[in-house]
Amino acid sequence: MTRRDAVLLLVLGAIWGAVFPLGSVVLEELAPPVVMVARTGLSALLLVPVALRDGAFVREWRRHPGSLLTASVLQMTLPIVLLTIGQQHVAAGLAGVLLGTQPVWATVLAAAVERRVRPGAAVGVVVGLAGVVLLFWKDLGGASAPVSGALLVAAAACYAAGAIYIQRVLTDVHPITVAASALSVSCLLLLPTLAPVPARFPSPATALWLTVLGTVATGGSLALFYVLIGRVGAVRANLPAYLAPAFALLYDIPLGHFPTATALGGLALILTGSAVAAHSPRHQGEEPLPRATL
Repeated sequence: MTRRDAVLLLVLGAIWGAVFPLGSVVLEELAPPVVMVARTGLSALLLVPVALRDGAFVREWRRHPGSLLTASVLQMTLPIVLLTIGQQHVAAGLAGVLLGTQPVWATVLAAAVERRVRPGAAVGVVVGLAGVVLLFWKDLGGASAPVSGALLVAAAACYAAGAIYIQRVLTDVHPITVAASALSVSCLLLLPTLAPVPARFPSPATALWLTVLGTVATGGSLALFYVLIGRVGAVRANLPAYLAPAFALLYDIPLGHFPTATALGGLALILTGSAVAAHSPRHQGEEPLPRATL
């Protein structure tokens, strides 16, 4: 891996971590349906033209319409709804940490599918869940925060389920096609949620941050992620996902939320558990469990 690749991995981790503070900022002014539709729509505008270039997008939809629809709902529609609604009452840094449990849930789901529990993976799951319990015990107090925290954990589980499904069912479909499908399908499915929302223009600052969230932090980061898969392989390309929660906590400081000792402890437990669970020994030659993108 070259120095340039290492810098790109760090940049991707920083971008993924920015999803959470950007979401918190735009949700202060805009309703969740507006944020969800704008984010998926702007990302789709970036990735669908790329997927259409060689005809693969249309061809794969003819071959796998049901599977691509299922993957889209699991990988994007459900988690983005849960994530956006859950972020309304949870600080951006804590949201990033809770979403960092994706590999833990991927391990649990893989064990359920395979009907086999690996000892190392079980240890990782226990350690990761201990981090979640610590956060709920100390940092998610108040009337709405526990429910919002549960929604964020559910979003992480949905991302994990989508990644497992794609890895098992759509192995022959290019990732750009899967990503473009997930974003465009989600945007179309979420459009009806705008009906009860009063029409109003956001402030210029909010419009700018929403554009950055949809283009750079979502569509652009996915494009960079797939470039890195080609350059350094899938395992190393997933490393930025372990940096994202730490960046989310760092970005949350200018928003007035300083990380508590329990938040840092929960982060350490979740990342340690995730690393152990995702990379514990499996069958020879198998890839570590997938890490979902945001």
